[in-house]
Amino acid sequence: MKMLRCMFMATAVSLTGCAANVVKVPTTGTPPVNVPAESSKNIVLNLSGAAKAVRAADWPAFSGEWRGAVAAEASAAGVSFNVQEGEPAPTGQPGTLISVFVNDYRYVSTGARYGLGVFTGNAFVDAKVRFLDLKTGQSFGDQTINTSSSAWQGVFSAMTDKQLQAIAKELVNDVKPR
Repeated sequence: MKMLRCMFMATAVSLTGCAANVVKVPTTGTPPVNVPAESSKNIVLNLSGAAKAVRAADWPAFSGEWRGAVAAEASAAGVSFNVQEGEPAPTGQPGTLISVFVNDYRYVSTGARYGLGVFTGNAFVDAKVRFLDLKTGQSFGDQTINTSSSAWQGVFSAMTDKQLQAIAKELVNDVKPR
């Protein structure tokens, strides 16, 4: 029984990942993100990227995980959420348009990390985020967001999904009602 309990604990620990560290840096020359209360109850996400990012074979999975992570965080914060395709554009509705431009990324799925460990390499995200008034398009602030992992942590390393969850939490915290 004790051996079974130890095996269960080892399995449970191996299936958890380390938290992802998110590094946010305000864009040089711009003030920190400041979303007014009247724009904090509705988030619209616009996701785009550099040609090498959006043409990557795993872009659909990566962008889908990003949308899902922001939707989950917005829901947990009691903030409505939608996605906008195409060029970022104001809609005339109250809210915040989060325009994310992915400069580069390396997608590492949970299955790949658990199956191949260090051989999957490092997951990372390098993006620029603009917070815009959904009604007018006026800027609430810009920042660069980066995450990374170390494959040497094996299955304990933060995979892309954990990194995107951490980014989404930061983005929604920057917007949510105060």
